Amino acid sequence: MMDIMNVSEAVEEAIIKSRKLKEGIIRGHWRDIVDKLSEKSEPLWIKEDTLYVLVEDSMYLHHMSMNKNKYLKKVQDILKKDYVKDIRFKISKIQNLDYSEYMNKNIDEKKNEEFTSELKDLTLEEKVDVLRRKAREREQVLISKGYKKCDICGMMFLGDEATCKPCSLKDVVDKLLEDKNDNE
Repeated sequence: MMDIMNVSEAVEEAIIKSRKLKEGIIRGHWRDIVDKLSEKSEPLWIKEDTLYVLVEDSMYLHHMSMNKNKYLKKVQDILKKDYVKDIRFKISKIQNLDYSEYMNKNIDEKKNEEFTSELKDLTLEEKVDVLRRKAREREQVLISKGYKKCDICGMMFLGDEATCKPCSLKDVVDKLLEDKNDNE
């Protein structure tokens, strides 16, 4: 017999299973994590419990490296567990996107109450359908603002390329990590 779980348990289970969801949560909270340096840095992805972050130049890289433990603690607090155990920084040009613009804290309180009441008497399946519809609506708004959907991961991004920056750089970083492991 299948156990019934509440929505928060379902979300927690989804976070545990989905690296992309963890990455999206970190991107959405990046300004809260690194404050003003969010304009000079960009989280890329999580691989083997390590968060990879691009930083605009060596001055910011040094500052962020010195504050790495503080940022790591904030990431763990946001994710509610220590899914990320290390942060590695790399100097590169960044896209400088403010993902926090799309976080719940900017949603009008009345709209939030309407949305919550809309879900109140629905079954779990109906709630999932509503959330899918809202995600499609959000995607359409982003597309109307010039965003594209990455061909690899499906993340919305600004740019002329077919893939987002994390996906386009992933092969390069994987190769660097393989070379580093070969040299050890």
